[in-house]
Amino acid sequence: MIGGDHILYILIYAVYLIVQFGAGIHILFTKHEEPSSALLWLLVITILPVGGLLLYLMFGINRLKTMESSMRYSSDKFNSSKTIFTSAASINNYLTCLQRFSPDRKQEPESGFSCVLDKLLPDCKPLSCNSLELLEDGTMAYPRMLEDIMNARYSIRMQSFIIMDDPVGRAVFDALAKKAEEGIDVKVLYDSFGSFYAGVGHFFRRYSQRKIPKLHIRAFSPINIFTPWRIQMRNHRKLLVIDGKIAFVGGINISEENIPLAKTPKRKHIHDLHCRITGPSVADFQFQFFKDWIFATGKALEDVAVAEDFPLPEPAGDAIVRVVNSGPGQNPEATQNVFFTAAATSQKYLWIMTPYFVPDRSYLSAICMAAARGADVKIIVPKNNNHFFVDMAAQSFYRKLLNKGVKIYERKGFFSHAKAMIIDGEWAYLGSSNCDVRSFRLNFELDFCVEKGSFLKEVEQQFRNELAQSDEVQLEAIENKKFIVRLLENLCALLAPIL
Repeated sequence: MIGGDHILYILIYAVYLIVQFGAGIHILFTKHEEPSSALLWLLVITILPVGGLLLYLMFGINRLKTMESSMRYSSDKFNSSKTIFTSAASINNYLTCLQRFSPDRKQEPESGFSCVLDKLLPDCKPLSCNSLELLEDGTMAYPRMLEDIMNARYSIRMQSFIIMDDPVGRAVFDALAKKAEEGIDVKVLYDSFGSFYAGVGHFFRRYSQRKIPKLHIRAFSPINIFTPWRIQMRNHRKLLVIDGKIAFVGGINISEENIPLAKTPKRKHIHDLHCRITGPSVADFQFQFFKDWIFATGKALEDVAVAEDFPLPEPAGDAIVRVVNSGPGQNPEATQNVFFTAAATSQKYLWIMTPYFVPDRSYLSAICMAAARGADVKIIVPKNNNHFFVDMAAQSFYRKLLNKGVKIYERKGFFSHAKAMIIDGEWAYLGSSNCDVRSFRLNFELDFCVEKGSFLKEVEQQFRNELAQSDEVQLEAIENKKFIVRLLENLCALLAPIL
């Protein structure tokens, strides 16, 4: 006779098998387009009882289709609002901007990178007459940001992946609160995953509880115990727009770790790049902020924007800027398209700087083809990475890349979080995107392409400065690695689809 305890164990085991079977079916239906990811998760839920299912619930379910549907709905709502929001001729100003500052492509070859991107990214229009200022580390970026915040006259729009409750975070939010008290309309959007510590520490609540009418703080996609998969759908964008005239964008979050002089351990210091932009392209950055704000709040554009958010654009410089927003429901895989275009069209050189180099096999083949074609392909990664498993996964690719003529450099010193790319000295790409699967397919990213103008020389010189502080990886050193190290690298590489 079977005892009561045995019956209970059998029932629990039966339920577990049903759940495991259901998870397997879910994997096959949602990840069939990515066989390596599907096989990885099937292996995880099979080998790790209970724990594997919990890991899949947290990191495997990304609800990509659901997010795409929600984001498309918000984008449609935004587009319909644009026709209503005509206060002070704001939309007419923007449409005038598109007509007046769109570059003439008649003299360019059909196979050129500009024409390729025009076709791949029809919603990301290039605009001329912009001025750009390259900012290195928080020591340059934060003072410029705070200065422009304090000089704001109408509106401040900010979003960031990471916002920390530290001296830098408090300095920025104190300045935002002060301007809101003066009557400036301030809106802040943060990512719940990236800003987790500030969230659980009630940092945002402290400012919200001041009840300042003009200060609005929202999470992009709030995470709770009932929606753990939202941890996968991250808004990785970093953006600050002042009065619709000045935009700050790049890789720098709001944290004292971006200031090497801060009283934080050197192992936590971060080297990064950011950019201050003025000119017609600022309107595109502003529109991108409101698309995310409408998604987060459910409100219409005419309820959240002020007329001064979209002033009549004026020429400011000699650069052509294309704002590239990428993510589910918003130009999906736009980041990936830009990286592939760079690999496909580069003739002289393709230089990439990224903190996390974990692309898929197709992009590895693309840059190997660029090197075989005769392009000088250089990849700069940090020597001291803040995620050892990402570093090990990247190193598993080195042997193949070096054998194909790709050169790899490891930047010494502080962890380098800089993300940039320059191609043939003719165009550059900067922003929030890493060269990895997550930025290519999952994250909401915000980048920009730059054509023409003196800024390209600044970016090229920055690359040369980075190379001067880097050690070139030698094939011999890779070949002589111990077996256990190579085994661990290959094991980490299996996690590439979810890193």
